[in-house]
Amino acid sequence: MTTTASDAKPRTFLGQPLGLINLFSTELCERFSFYGMKAILVYFLYDSVAAGGLGLPETDAMVLMSLFGSLVYLTSIVGGWLADRVLGPYRSILIGGATIAAGHVVLGLPLGLGGTLVALGLIIVGTGLLKPNVSVMVGQLYAAGDPRRQAGFQLLYLSINFGAFFSPLIVGWVADRSGYHVGFLIPAVLMGVALAIYVGLSRQTLSGVGRTVAQPLTRAESLRWAIIGSVGLVAVVSLFVAVTGQGEAGLKVLSDSMPLVCVAIAVALFVYFLRDVRLESHERSRIAAYAPLFVAGTCFFALSEQQGSTIALIIDQDVITTIGGFEIPASWFQSVNPLAIIVLSPVFAALWTRLGHRQPSPVTKIGVGLIIACLGFVVLSVPYLLGFTSISPVWVVAAMVLITVGELLLAPTGLAVTNQLSPVVHLSKMMALWFIANALGQGINAITVRAFDPASPESYFLAYGAVALAAGLILLAVRRHLVTLGRGAL
Repeated sequence: MTTTASDAKPRTFLGQPLGLINLFSTELCERFSFYGMKAILVYFLYDSVAAGGLGLPETDAMVLMSLFGSLVYLTSIVGGWLADRVLGPYRSILIGGATIAAGHVVLGLPLGLGGTLVALGLIIVGTGLLKPNVSVMVGQLYAAGDPRRQAGFQLLYLSINFGAFFSPLIVGWVADRSGYHVGFLIPAVLMGVALAIYVGLSRQTLSGVGRTVAQPLTRAESLRWAIIGSVGLVAVVSLFVAVTGQGEAGLKVLSDSMPLVCVAIAVALFVYFLRDVRLESHERSRIAAYAPLFVAGTCFFALSEQQGSTIALIIDQDVITTIGGFEIPASWFQSVNPLAIIVLSPVFAALWTRLGHRQPSPVTKIGVGLIIACLGFVVLSVPYLLGFTSISPVWVVAAMVLITVGELLLAPTGLAVTNQLSPVVHLSKMMALWFIANALGQGINAITVRAFDPASPESYFLAYGAVALAAGLILLAVRRHLVTLGRGAL
Protein backbone atom coordinates (compact mmCIF):
# COMPACT_ATOMS: atom_id res chain seq x y z
CA MET A 1 0.00 0.00 0.00
CA THR A 2 1.43 3.40 -0.94
CA THR A 3 1.68 6.05 1.79
CA THR A 4 0.58 9.50 0.64
CA ALA A 5 1.86 12.79 2.00
CA SER A 6 -1.39 13.31 3.84
CA ASP A 7 -1.04 9.91 5.54
CA ALA A 8 2.55 10.54 6.64
CA LYS A 9 3.14 11.06 10.33
CA PRO A 10 3.89 14.73 11.09
CA ARG A 11 7.52 15.46 11.88
CA THR A 12 8.23 16.11 15.53
CA PHE A 13 10.99 17.42 17.82
CA LEU A 14 11.54 15.23 20.91
CA GLY A 15 7.99 14.03 20.34
CA GLN A 16 6.74 17.62 20.27
CA PRO A 17 5.33 19.67 17.36
CA LEU A 18 8.12 20.90 15.09
CA GLY A 19 7.09 24.51 15.76
CA LEU A 20 8.47 24.15 19.26
CA ILE A 21 12.01 24.25 17.81
CA ASN A 22 11.27 27.67 16.39
CA LEU A 23 9.70 29.10 19.54
CA PHE A 24 12.27 27.39 21.80
CA SER A 25 15.11 28.99 19.82
CA THR A 26 13.42 32.38 19.68
CA GLU A 27 12.75 32.41 23.42
CA LEU A 28 16.29 31.22 24.23
CA CYS A 29 17.88 34.01 22.15
CA GLU A 30 15.50 36.67 23.49
CA ARG A 31 16.09 35.66 27.10
CA PHE A 32 19.84 35.56 26.42
CA SER A 33 19.58 39.13 25.16
CA PHE A 34 17.44 40.32 28.06
CA TYR A 35 19.39 38.74 30.91
CA GLY A 36 22.75 39.53 29.32
CA MET A 37 21.84 43.20 29.11
CA LYS A 38 20.36 43.15 32.62
CA ALA A 39 23.49 41.53 34.11
CA ILE A 40 25.68 44.55 33.30
CA LEU A 41 23.10 47.35 33.21
CA VAL A 42 23.28 48.47 36.85
CA TYR A 43 27.10 48.55 36.69
CA PHE A 44 26.97 50.59 33.48
CA LEU A 45 24.57 53.07 35.08
CA TYR A 46 26.72 53.84 38.13
CA ASP A 47 30.25 53.18 36.84
CA SER A 48 32.34 56.27 36.19
CA VAL A 49 32.35 57.97 32.79
CA ALA A 50 36.10 57.28 32.58
CA ALA A 51 35.36 53.55 32.95
CA GLY A 52 32.70 53.67 30.21
CA GLY A 53 29.64 54.08 32.44
CA LEU A 54 27.15 56.89 32.94
CA GLY A 55 28.40 57.93 36.38
CA LEU A 56 24.94 58.03 38.01
CA PRO A 57 24.65 57.85 41.80
CA GLU A 58 24.36 54.22 42.90
CA THR A 59 20.89 54.79 44.35
CA ASP A 60 19.60 56.28 41.10
CA ALA A 61 21.05 53.34 39.17
CA MET A 62 19.18 50.84 41.38
CA VAL A 63 15.97 52.89 41.14
CA LEU A 64 16.22 52.79 37.32
CA MET A 65 16.80 49.03 37.40
CA SER A 66 13.68 48.52 39.51
CA LEU A 67 11.58 50.83 37.33
CA PHE A 68 12.80 49.03 34.22
CA GLY A 69 11.75 45.64 35.60
CA SER A 70 8.39 46.98 36.75
CA LEU A 71 7.57 48.52 33.36
CA VAL A 72 8.58 45.34 31.50
CA TYR A 73 5.89 43.38 33.34
CA LEU A 74 3.26 46.12 33.05
CA THR A 75 3.73 46.37 29.28
CA SER A 76 3.29 42.60 29.01
CA ILE A 77 -0.37 43.23 29.77
CA VAL A 78 -0.58 45.76 26.93
CA GLY A 79 1.30 43.36 24.63
CA GLY A 80 -1.23 40.62 25.33
CA TRP A 81 -4.13 42.99 24.61
CA LEU A 82 -2.59 44.16 21.32
CA ALA A 83 -2.12 40.56 20.21
CA ASP A 84 -5.72 39.68 21.08
CA ARG A 85 -7.31 42.74 19.48
CA VAL A 86 -4.97 44.12 16.79
CA LEU A 87 -1.84 42.24 15.75
CA GLY A 88 -2.17 38.55 16.53
CA PRO A 89 0.57 36.66 18.41
CA TYR A 90 2.84 36.02 15.40
CA ARG A 91 3.16 39.67 14.36
CA SER A 92 3.38 40.79 17.99
CA ILE A 93 6.46 38.61 18.47
CA LEU A 94 8.01 39.81 15.22
CA ILE A 95 7.47 43.51 15.97
CA GLY A 96 8.49 43.01 19.60
CA GLY A 97 11.72 41.25 18.63
CA ALA A 98 12.67 43.96 16.14
CA THR A 99 11.97 46.64 18.77
CA ILE A 100 14.11 44.81 21.34
CA ALA A 101 16.97 44.49 18.84
CA ALA A 102 16.76 48.22 18.12
CA GLY A 103 16.91 48.93 21.86
CA HIS A 104 20.05 46.83 22.28
CA VAL A 105 21.69 48.59 19.32
CA VAL A 106 20.96 51.99 20.88
CA LEU A 107 22.42 50.75 24.18
CA GLY A 108 25.55 49.79 22.27
CA LEU A 109 26.07 53.40 21.16
CA PRO A 110 27.65 56.09 23.39
CA LEU A 111 24.54 58.30 23.56
CA GLY A 112 24.56 59.20 27.25
CA LEU A 113 21.63 59.05 29.67
CA GLY A 114 19.04 60.19 27.11
CA GLY A 115 20.05 57.47 24.66
CA THR A 116 20.04 54.88 27.45
CA LEU A 117 16.49 55.82 28.46
CA VAL A 118 15.35 55.60 24.84
CA ALA A 119 17.00 52.17 24.55
CA LEU A 120 15.38 50.91 27.74
CA GLY A 121 12.02 52.23 26.52
CA LEU A 122 12.39 50.26 23.29
CA ILE A 123 13.32 47.10 25.19
CA ILE A 124 10.37 47.56 27.56
CA VAL A 125 7.91 47.93 24.67
CA GLY A 126 9.44 45.09 22.66
CA THR A 127 9.54 42.67 25.60
CA GLY A 128 5.94 43.53 26.44
CA LEU A 129 4.94 42.51 22.93
CA LEU A 130 7.08 39.38 22.75
CA LYS A 131 7.08 37.82 26.21
CA PRO A 132 3.40 36.91 26.74
CA ASN A 133 2.82 35.89 23.13
CA VAL A 134 5.53 33.23 22.90
CA SER A 135 3.62 31.27 25.55
CA VAL A 136 0.37 31.87 23.66
CA MET A 137 1.85 30.44 20.45
CA VAL A 138 3.31 27.44 22.25
CA GLY A 139 -0.19 26.69 23.55
CA GLN A 140 -1.60 26.97 20.01
CA LEU A 141 0.73 24.21 18.80
CA TYR A 142 -1.40 21.65 20.67
CA ALA A 143 -4.96 20.49 20.24
CA ALA A 144 -7.26 20.53 23.26
CA GLY A 145 -6.41 17.62 25.54
CA ASP A 146 -3.02 16.94 23.90
CA PRO A 147 -0.97 15.23 26.67
CA ARG A 148 2.27 16.73 25.27
CA ARG A 149 1.30 20.30 26.22
CA GLN A 150 2.83 20.33 29.73
CA ALA A 151 6.10 18.86 28.49
CA GLY A 152 6.19 21.50 25.75
CA PHE A 153 5.94 24.31 28.31
CA GLN A 154 8.64 22.63 30.42
CA LEU A 155 10.96 22.73 27.40
CA LEU A 156 10.10 26.41 26.90
CA TYR A 157 10.94 27.11 30.57
CA LEU A 158 14.21 25.25 30.06
CA SER A 159 15.07 27.52 27.13
CA ILE A 160 14.49 30.58 29.32
CA ASN A 161 16.91 29.36 31.95
CA PHE A 162 19.57 28.20 29.50
CA GLY A 163 19.50 31.67 27.96
CA ALA A 164 19.55 33.30 31.38
CA PHE A 165 22.48 31.12 32.52
CA PHE A 166 24.85 31.62 29.60
CA SER A 167 24.14 35.29 28.88
CA PRO A 168 25.71 36.86 32.00
CA LEU A 169 28.81 34.70 31.49
CA ILE A 170 29.31 35.75 27.88
CA VAL A 171 28.07 39.35 28.00
CA GLY A 172 29.79 39.99 31.35
CA TRP A 173 33.10 38.62 30.03
CA VAL A 174 32.93 40.75 26.88
CA ALA A 175 31.93 43.90 28.81
CA ASP A 176 34.73 43.32 31.31
CA ARG A 177 37.34 43.23 28.55
CA SER A 178 35.96 45.40 25.76
CA GLY A 179 33.65 47.84 27.52
CA TYR A 180 29.95 48.11 28.27
CA HIS A 181 28.83 49.22 24.82
CA VAL A 182 30.44 46.23 23.12
CA GLY A 183 28.81 44.03 25.76
CA PHE A 184 25.40 45.51 24.94
CA LEU A 185 25.88 44.75 21.25
CA ILE A 186 26.15 40.99 21.96
CA PRO A 187 22.45 40.84 22.96
CA ALA A 188 21.62 42.85 19.82
CA VAL A 189 23.29 40.19 17.68
CA LEU A 190 21.51 37.34 19.48
CA MET A 191 18.16 39.08 19.14
CA GLY A 192 18.86 39.38 15.42
CA VAL A 193 19.57 35.64 15.33
CA ALA A 194 16.27 35.02 17.14
CA LEU A 195 14.34 37.00 14.51
CA ALA A 196 16.12 35.22 11.66
CA ILE A 197 15.21 31.83 13.14
CA TYR A 198 11.65 32.92 13.84
CA VAL A 199 10.96 34.20 10.32
CA GLY A 200 13.11 31.64 8.49
CA LEU A 201 11.43 28.62 10.06
CA SER A 202 7.91 30.02 10.32
CA ARG A 203 6.60 28.66 7.01
CA GLN A 204 7.77 25.12 7.77
CA THR A 205 7.02 25.02 11.51
CA LEU A 206 4.40 27.67 12.32
CA SER A 207 2.08 27.58 9.33
CA GLY A 208 -1.15 29.24 10.41
CA VAL A 209 -0.14 29.39 14.09
CA GLY A 210 -0.58 32.76 15.78
CA ARG A 211 -1.81 34.52 12.64
CA THR A 212 -5.39 35.03 13.83
CA VAL A 213 -6.51 38.05 15.85
CA ALA A 214 -8.74 36.55 18.55
CA GLN A 215 -11.08 39.54 19.06
CA PRO A 216 -10.53 42.09 16.27
CA LEU A 217 -11.51 45.65 17.08
CA THR A 218 -14.65 46.93 15.43
CA ARG A 219 -14.44 50.15 13.42
CA ALA A 220 -15.90 52.16 16.31
CA GLU A 221 -13.53 50.52 18.78
CA SER A 222 -10.59 51.17 16.48
CA LEU A 223 -11.31 54.90 16.46
CA ARG A 224 -11.77 55.02 20.22
CA TRP A 225 -8.58 53.09 20.94
CA ALA A 226 -6.62 55.12 18.39
CA ILE A 227 -7.52 58.23 20.37
CA ILE A 228 -6.67 56.53 23.68
CA GLY A 229 -3.38 55.27 22.24
CA SER A 230 -2.45 58.71 20.92
CA VAL A 231 -3.15 60.33 24.28
CA GLY A 232 -1.16 57.61 26.02
CA LEU A 233 1.78 58.06 23.66
CA VAL A 234 1.81 61.81 24.26
CA ALA A 235 1.71 61.17 28.01
CA VAL A 236 4.62 58.72 27.84
CA VAL A 237 6.74 61.08 25.72
CA SER A 238 5.93 63.95 28.06
CA LEU A 239 6.91 61.82 31.03
CA PHE A 240 10.17 60.89 29.33
CA VAL A 241 10.98 64.54 28.67
CA ALA A 242 10.10 65.42 32.28
CA VAL A 243 12.32 62.68 33.72
CA THR A 244 15.31 63.55 31.56
CA GLY A 245 14.79 67.28 32.09
CA GLN A 246 14.32 67.15 35.86
CA GLY A 247 17.05 64.63 36.52
CA GLU A 248 16.90 63.06 39.98
CA ALA A 249 13.71 64.93 40.93
CA GLY A 250 11.89 63.57 37.87
CA LEU A 251 13.18 60.08 38.58
CA LYS A 252 11.84 60.30 42.13
CA VAL A 253 8.38 61.33 40.91
CA LEU A 254 8.34 58.40 38.50
CA SER A 255 9.52 55.87 41.10
CA ASP A 256 7.05 57.14 43.69
CA SER A 257 4.19 56.83 41.18
CA MET A 258 4.92 53.31 39.93
CA PRO A 259 3.58 51.34 42.94
CA LEU A 260 0.44 53.50 42.96
CA VAL A 261 -0.17 52.74 39.29
CA CYS A 262 0.28 49.00 39.88
CA VAL A 263 -2.01 49.01 42.93
CA ALA A 264 -4.66 51.01 41.05
CA ILE A 265 -4.65 48.51 38.16
CA ALA A 266 -4.76 45.51 40.50
CA VAL A 267 -7.60 46.94 42.60
CA ALA A 268 -9.56 47.88 39.49
CA LEU A 269 -9.24 44.32 38.16
CA PHE A 270 -10.29 42.74 41.47
CA VAL A 271 -13.31 45.05 41.73
CA TYR A 272 -14.25 44.37 38.10
CA PHE A 273 -14.10 40.61 38.67
CA LEU A 274 -16.09 40.67 41.90
CA ARG A 275 -18.82 42.90 40.43
CA ASP A 276 -19.22 40.88 37.22
CA VAL A 277 -22.84 39.66 37.25
CA ARG A 278 -21.91 36.69 35.06
CA LEU A 279 -19.94 35.06 37.87
CA GLU A 280 -21.32 32.48 40.27
CA SER A 281 -20.79 32.79 44.02
CA HIS A 282 -18.09 30.11 44.06
CA GLU A 283 -16.17 32.01 41.37
CA ARG A 284 -16.24 35.20 43.45
CA SER A 285 -15.10 33.20 46.45
CA ARG A 286 -12.11 31.91 44.50
CA ILE A 287 -11.16 35.44 43.45
CA ALA A 288 -11.26 36.49 47.12
CA ALA A 289 -8.96 33.55 47.92
CA TYR A 290 -6.52 34.78 45.28
CA ALA A 291 -6.03 38.24 46.84
CA PRO A 292 -3.66 37.06 49.66
CA LEU A 293 -1.72 34.99 47.13
CA PHE A 294 -1.31 38.10 44.97
CA VAL A 295 0.15 39.92 47.99
CA ALA A 296 2.47 36.97 48.68
CA GLY A 297 3.68 37.05 45.08
CA THR A 298 4.36 40.77 45.36
CA CYS A 299 6.44 40.21 48.52
CA PHE A 300 8.46 37.48 46.84
CA PHE A 301 9.18 39.39 43.65
CA ALA A 302 10.29 42.40 45.69
CA LEU A 303 12.93 40.14 47.27
CA SER A 304 13.92 38.10 44.25
CA GLU A 305 14.35 40.99 41.82
CA GLN A 306 16.94 42.63 44.07
CA GLN A 307 19.44 40.15 42.68
CA GLY A 308 19.92 42.64 39.85
CA SER A 309 20.16 45.76 42.04
CA THR A 310 21.15 45.77 45.73
CA ILE A 311 22.69 42.27 45.66
CA ALA A 312 24.52 43.11 42.43
CA LEU A 313 25.92 46.21 44.14
CA ILE A 314 27.37 44.36 47.14
CA ILE A 315 28.83 41.73 44.80
CA ASP A 316 30.66 44.50 42.96
CA GLN A 317 31.85 46.32 46.09
CA ASP A 318 32.22 43.80 48.93
CA VAL A 319 32.51 40.24 47.60
CA ILE A 320 35.91 38.65 47.00
CA THR A 321 35.90 37.92 43.26
CA THR A 322 39.56 37.01 42.75
CA ILE A 323 40.12 33.28 43.08
CA GLY A 324 43.48 31.74 42.25
CA GLY A 325 44.55 34.86 40.37
CA PHE A 326 41.41 34.88 38.21
CA GLU A 327 39.08 37.86 38.49
CA ILE A 328 35.44 36.74 38.30
CA PRO A 329 33.26 39.40 36.64
CA ALA A 330 30.58 40.55 39.08
CA SER A 331 27.96 39.96 36.36
CA TRP A 332 28.68 36.21 36.40
CA PHE A 333 26.87 35.86 39.72
CA GLN A 334 23.61 36.55 37.85
CA SER A 335 23.98 33.03 36.41
CA VAL A 336 23.56 31.42 39.84
CA ASN A 337 19.75 31.69 39.80
CA PRO A 338 19.12 30.09 36.39
CA LEU A 339 21.75 27.39 37.06
CA ALA A 340 20.03 26.52 40.34
CA ILE A 341 16.69 26.36 38.52
CA ILE A 342 18.12 24.03 35.85
CA VAL A 343 19.61 21.74 38.51
CA LEU A 344 16.77 21.80 41.04
CA SER A 345 13.69 21.82 38.80
CA PRO A 346 13.91 18.06 38.05
CA VAL A 347 14.36 17.40 41.78
CA PHE A 348 11.16 19.25 42.66
CA ALA A 349 9.29 17.68 39.74
CA ALA A 350 10.32 14.20 40.93
CA LEU A 351 9.40 15.06 44.52
CA TRP A 352 5.89 16.26 43.66
CA THR A 353 5.38 13.24 41.40
CA ARG A 354 6.39 10.84 44.15
CA LEU A 355 4.25 12.55 46.78
CA GLY A 356 1.24 12.69 44.45
CA HIS A 357 -1.88 13.62 46.41
CA ARG A 358 0.22 13.78 49.61
CA GLN A 359 2.17 16.85 48.44
CA PRO A 360 1.64 20.15 50.29
CA SER A 361 -1.24 22.40 49.23
CA PRO A 362 -0.46 25.30 46.88
CA VAL A 363 -0.96 27.78 49.74
CA THR A 364 1.57 25.88 51.86
CA LYS A 365 4.10 25.85 49.03
CA ILE A 366 3.77 29.61 48.54
CA GLY A 367 4.06 30.31 52.27
CA VAL A 368 7.11 28.08 52.68
CA GLY A 369 8.66 29.57 49.54
CA LEU A 370 8.43 33.05 51.08
CA ILE A 371 10.05 31.85 54.31
CA ILE A 372 12.93 30.17 52.46
CA ALA A 373 13.50 33.31 50.37
CA CYS A 374 13.60 35.24 53.65
CA LEU A 375 16.40 32.93 54.83
CA GLY A 376 18.39 33.97 51.75
CA PHE A 377 18.31 37.58 52.92
CA VAL A 378 19.28 36.51 56.44
CA VAL A 379 22.30 34.69 55.02
CA LEU A 380 23.27 37.85 53.12
CA SER A 381 23.17 39.79 56.39
CA VAL A 382 25.31 37.41 58.47
CA PRO A 383 28.79 38.45 57.22
CA TYR A 384 27.94 42.11 57.79
CA LEU A 385 26.63 41.38 61.28
CA LEU A 386 29.91 39.56 61.98
CA GLY A 387 31.84 42.65 60.90
CA PHE A 388 33.44 41.22 57.75
CA THR A 389 34.80 43.89 55.41
CA SER A 390 35.36 41.42 52.56
CA ILE A 391 32.80 38.72 51.93
CA SER A 392 33.36 35.23 50.57
CA PRO A 393 31.33 34.52 47.42
CA VAL A 394 29.98 31.46 49.24
CA TRP A 395 27.65 33.71 51.26
CA VAL A 396 26.16 35.29 48.15
CA VAL A 397 25.83 32.03 46.24
CA ALA A 398 24.16 30.37 49.24
CA ALA A 399 21.73 33.29 49.56
CA MET A 400 20.87 33.26 45.85
CA VAL A 401 20.31 29.48 45.91
CA LEU A 402 17.91 29.86 48.86
CA ILE A 403 16.03 32.59 47.00
CA THR A 404 15.85 30.26 44.00
CA VAL A 405 14.47 27.40 46.12
CA GLY A 406 11.81 29.82 47.30
CA GLU A 407 11.14 30.71 43.66
CA LEU A 408 10.73 27.07 42.65
CA LEU A 409 8.16 26.60 45.41
CA LEU A 410 6.31 29.86 44.79
CA ALA A 411 6.49 30.98 41.16
CA PRO A 412 5.22 27.85 39.31
CA THR A 413 2.62 27.34 42.04
CA GLY A 414 1.50 30.97 41.71
CA LEU A 415 0.99 30.57 37.99
CA ALA A 416 -0.94 27.34 38.51
CA VAL A 417 -3.28 28.73 41.17
CA THR A 418 -3.88 31.85 39.08
CA ASN A 419 -5.18 29.54 36.39
CA GLN A 420 -7.11 27.32 38.81
CA LEU A 421 -8.86 30.16 40.65
CA SER A 422 -9.75 32.14 37.54
CA PRO A 423 -13.24 32.21 36.05
CA VAL A 424 -13.12 31.06 32.42
CA VAL A 425 -14.30 34.45 31.15
CA HIS A 426 -11.44 36.26 32.92
CA LEU A 427 -8.53 33.84 32.52
CA SER A 428 -6.23 36.18 30.58
CA LYS A 429 -7.03 39.11 32.89
CA MET A 430 -6.32 36.99 35.96
CA MET A 431 -2.98 35.96 34.46
CA ALA A 432 -2.29 39.68 34.01
CA LEU A 433 -2.60 40.04 37.79
CA TRP A 434 0.40 37.75 38.25
CA PHE A 435 2.43 40.05 35.99
CA ILE A 436 1.22 43.01 38.04
CA ALA A 437 2.41 41.32 41.25
CA ASN A 438 5.92 41.28 39.78
CA ALA A 439 5.60 44.86 38.54
CA LEU A 440 4.36 46.01 41.95
CA GLY A 441 7.19 44.22 43.77
CA GLN A 442 9.78 45.98 41.63
CA GLY A 443 7.88 49.26 41.90
CA ILE A 444 8.13 48.99 45.69
CA ASN A 445 11.86 48.35 45.30
CA ALA A 446 12.20 51.57 43.30
CA ILE A 447 11.07 53.45 46.43
CA THR A 448 12.67 51.42 49.21
CA VAL A 449 16.06 51.12 47.53
CA ARG A 450 16.64 54.77 48.44
CA ALA A 451 17.01 53.56 52.04
CA PHE A 452 19.73 51.08 51.05
CA ASP A 453 23.09 51.91 52.64
CA PRO A 454 25.99 50.03 50.97
CA ALA A 455 28.11 50.63 54.09
CA SER A 456 25.67 48.65 56.27
CA PRO A 457 23.22 46.72 54.06
CA GLU A 458 22.28 44.21 56.75
CA SER A 459 19.48 46.39 58.16
CA TYR A 460 17.90 46.70 54.70
CA PHE A 461 18.17 42.97 53.99
CA LEU A 462 16.82 42.00 57.40
CA ALA A 463 13.87 44.39 57.05
CA TYR A 464 12.93 42.82 53.71
CA GLY A 465 13.45 39.35 55.16
CA ALA A 466 11.18 40.19 58.09
CA VAL A 467 8.37 41.27 55.74
CA ALA A 468 8.70 38.04 53.74
CA LEU A 469 8.78 35.96 56.94
CA ALA A 470 5.66 37.68 58.28
CA ALA A 471 3.82 37.24 54.97
CA GLY A 472 4.79 33.56 54.81
CA LEU A 473 3.72 32.84 58.39
CA ILE A 474 0.40 34.68 57.97
CA LEU A 475 -0.30 32.73 54.78
CA LEU A 476 0.38 29.42 56.55
CA ALA A 477 -1.83 30.48 59.46
CA VAL A 478 -4.84 31.17 57.20
CA ARG A 479 -4.25 28.39 54.67
CA ARG A 480 -7.31 26.37 55.77
CA HIS A 481 -9.53 29.43 55.38
CA LEU A 482 -8.09 30.08 51.91
CA VAL A 483 -8.61 26.44 50.90
CA THR A 484 -12.26 26.83 51.94
CA LEU A 485 -12.60 30.04 49.93
CA GLY A 486 -10.98 28.28 46.98
CA ARG A 487 -14.00 25.98 46.69
CA GLY A 488 -12.02 22.94 45.62
CA ALA A 489 -9.50 24.80 43.45
CA LEU A 490 -6.74 24.97 46.11
